[in-house]
Amino acid sequence: MNWTVHYPNEEALETLLPRSLGHMFYECVLRTPDQVAFDFFDHDQRLTYSELSDHVRRVAASLRRMGARKGTHIAIVMPNRIEFPVLWFAITWIGAVSVQLNPKYTGGELGYALNDADVDFLVIDETCLAAFDSMSKRPARLTDASIVVIGTADSSGPFRQWQTLLDSEPLDDCPSEHISQGDLTSILYTSGTTGFPKGCMLGHRYWLQLARSTLFCQGGHHPQNVLIYEPMFYMQGNFIMLTAMLANATIFCPSRPSIAKFLGWVETFAIDYCAYPAPAVVGIEDVPTEKGRSLQWVHAWYFHGDALERLESRFDVVARDVYGMTENGCCLYVPVDRPDIAASGAMGIVAPWREVRLVDGDGNDVPEGSVGELWTAGPGHLHGYYRKPDANADAFRGKWFRTGDLMRRDAAGAYHLIGRIKDMVKRSGENISAAEVEHCLCKMPGVMMAAVVPVPDELRGEEIKAYVRLEEGMDSKGLPPSQILEYCAQRIASFKVPRYLAYVEAFPMTAGNDKIAKPRLIAGVTDLALDAFDRIDQVWR
Repeated sequence: MNWTVHYPNEEALETLLPRSLGHMFYECVLRTPDQVAFDFFDHDQRLTYSELSDHVRRVAASLRRMGARKGTHIAIVMPNRIEFPVLWFAITWIGAVSVQLNPKYTGGELGYALNDADVDFLVIDETCLAAFDSMSKRPARLTDASIVVIGTADSSGPFRQWQTLLDSEPLDDCPSEHISQGDLTSILYTSGTTGFPKGCMLGHRYWLQLARSTLFCQGGHHPQNVLIYEPMFYMQGNFIMLTAMLANATIFCPSRPSIAKFLGWVETFAIDYCAYPAPAVVGIEDVPTEKGRSLQWVHAWYFHGDALERLESRFDVVARDVYGMTENGCCLYVPVDRPDIAASGAMGIVAPWREVRLVDGDGNDVPEGSVGELWTAGPGHLHGYYRKPDANADAFRGKWFRTGDLMRRDAAGAYHLIGRIKDMVKRSGENISAAEVEHCLCKMPGVMMAAVVPVPDELRGEEIKAYVRLEEGMDSKGLPPSQILEYCAQRIASFKVPRYLAYVEAFPMTAGNDKIAKPRLIAGVTDLALDAFDRIDQVWR
């Protein structure tokens, strides 16, 4: 595919950033009021930009009537459904803060986040009520009157129903001048290395800049039909939504992800922009080319080997990687007109509004070609981790944010990801804290110690492997893998449950015997799946 590529400079991009998300939304509606904004086809629900604006301003009015104000924390717990973007923009319209939580959370995880984030109001899907009811500690400030349930026909319960929020007269269609780019608008929870996730505080500037950067990376492509198949509560779903709206595209959303249905959706809705799931490249040569002919530019995350080249060749599409984190947004990108960088497997060059450094363990810049930790700076970073002063002190060095990712810069100025310093597993795009899974395992009676490591996986990027040392007198017959894994499944979200489980008599320890020496635990092991129980295939490898 050949385009006339246009990359505006950073100064020109700056003039395109609205005052707030509300102002961006207002401008989008003015441009194409009668165009369909969202089509949640599984639910047969769609809203034009004008209808979306009406719903947003009605819900915003109801939230205000309930007592929500600028800075109020409102939790969202729901799978993909049309109420999500309506609520998300209603929260931004009044200057409140969305606390976006995984609908797969167990009661323990949900209780932790709701208490940690000081949530004042909760909008929750009925399918998530079981987890809510199983919480051991409900926030005192979260009264029945401040909870809204979506999807239930039962109006006799103690909570409000979503429909009541749409019954208010809408607020004025002009956005507030008292809300600006620097104001906080979201708290997104991301896994860290010390146990439970941390809440990233993100402002209006973060989202506005991320959406504009994503359009910039497409080098002139103007999306028309966009697919969001990933969960909308994550950073990826949010910024693809905002990028699409910035282009006044129509956004198509299924109720849940499906690799098997993905290309069918692309063909049916003539999708030209989306994130292309890496597993869908498997067997792509056998897929009729008509399936993906509408695609023009796609995100290509977690691609390995020649997968990107095969995708581009099959559908005549430009597939490009973009590097970023929940904390710092878009930091590196591969330009449309640099197929050489794409072919090299690099994460890209420096994105707009970003400064980057590669540093050694003492914070000194490393020479070109050497490996160092990536540090980033510039506007649109997180404001900090909510109520986590120690984590904030560790994450920042002056203006610089420490990513925990090791990279190398080549002579062309492209950055190559080498590995991670942080003790994390990245499974199907989910950042999973090894410490959180280990903490769960070690609470189980009979388990003395545990260590979690990533296992390379062709479909999911990485899988989770847990090593456990049992208490004296216990063995794998008395505490079999099925029992340990079921214990985890009852306490942590399904995507955090280890796939592989192995038993050890003893762990190698660091000097002073205070930590498990994970590098020594896996040193020399060519296949980490061997000598372990495989939860998916239910066999010993």
